[in-house]
Amino acid sequence: MKKDKISSLIRTYVREKLSPTMSDIQFVSKIYQSFNDLLGVNNCIQIGSYPRYTAIRPLHDLDILYILGDWQSSNIEPFSDLNNLADKFEKEYKNPTKYNIEITVQTHSISFRYLDDKIEVFAVDLVPALKKDQNEFKKDMFYVPEIIKQNRGQKRQEYYRTKQLNNSKIIWIKTDPLGYIEVATSLNQINEDFRKSVKFVKGWKHNCKEKNDDFKLKSFHLEQLITRDYLINPYQDIFESIFTFFTSLKKNIEQPNIPDRANANKCIDEYLSELSENQYKIINEAIDAILIALENIDLNPCIRSIIDSGFYKRKSETETYLFDQKIPILIDSSLKLDIDGFVEKFDGFRKFKANLKLANGIVDNKNSIEFKVIQNTTNAEILKWKVKNDNNSPEPRGEITDHNTYQKVETTAYLGSHYVDCFAVKNNICIARDRVNVIVKN
Repeated sequence: MKKDKISSLIRTYVREKLSPTMSDIQFVSKIYQSFNDLLGVNNCIQIGSYPRYTAIRPLHDLDILYILGDWQSSNIEPFSDLNNLADKFEKEYKNPTKYNIEITVQTHSISFRYLDDKIEVFAVDLVPALKKDQNEFKKDMFYVPEIIKQNRGQKRQEYYRTKQLNNSKIIWIKTDPLGYIEVATSLNQINEDFRKSVKFVKGWKHNCKEKNDDFKLKSFHLEQLITRDYLINPYQDIFESIFTFFTSLKKNIEQPNIPDRANANKCIDEYLSELSENQYKIINEAIDAILIALENIDLNPCIRSIIDSGFYKRKSETETYLFDQKIPILIDSSLKLDIDGFVEKFDGFRKFKANLKLANGIVDNKNSIEFKVIQNTTNAEILKWKVKNDNNSPEPRGEITDHNTYQKVETTAYLGSHYVDCFAVKNNICIARDRVNVIVKN
């Protein structure tokens, strides 16, 4: 499938399945406006993925910074200010929703839960902020409690409990949410595929986390990797962005490398240093799974199944894919590439004259096959060959070689369902492919 068609399918999926609906947007906007009405529009700043236009559905919560003043020292304890704010909300807040609201004051934040009976429908965390310096866009930067780095809900509750048990102070950290919003807004204006690429990757991350809680990549980190790609190449389309992102991801998570806008001495992806070997293994298997699904999009063009591809463990050290060489598969259906296998011993045929495809791929063991190109109209720069044995065989293989199969004449040593692929590559893009199935029986 050509790139334009794939990009169109991905954009449609993001729009219809991942982007917040108009009712979602109106709901969040009403809630944020209700906070502005009570606290003042100059005192509230909406942060997170929603104001960057990179949020995905369903929208569960919102973080709002409440500006208390200017930064003076790290000894500030905002608890009394937050209690006064909570009292103000109890008396004066005009709830724009049909849901009941529950207000809880923590030492460094206030939680607002919108409840349908006792079920949480939406939540807002109001977090104190103190102004300190400005970024290159002449926008304020802030010191905020480090609680902001924890996901809302259980994670923040655990954070508070740990601090109380250890009798330790909550640290204030410098942050630049308006700078991140400014960069995202600029990229969105240049290329709408930016936010769609981010949403696609966040959808993938969400599905991986649902399948395995030990999948530890963080959404904001992934968004900033894509942001960096678009800053380098702002006019790439969504397929190019996604392919570049995933084929570079293993390398990009080897160590922290995304500087924090507010503190160049720190990285936003420092959590990578804490991941275990098994957690890295899970991430790599998820990367392989979605890239394999993208390679096979002509066979299964369902974007939902691609984004929900899960995890794949390679069956041997030699098993490789074109994406390992950063070669995308973008098939041009107007081109022809046909290959076949020619069997050495086949009743009624001379040596290496029996066509394997005519035999439906069935061949006996203790035989030999030579694979050849029958038709090629691609004008490709190179043909690459892949031999993949049955996953249950003693040697699953899966290596990719140039010009011909690894062994000029392959032997049918193992029973099972195997295959041989041939890829026509031009300008570092696979433009045509063909496969011969090899079913070895006694």
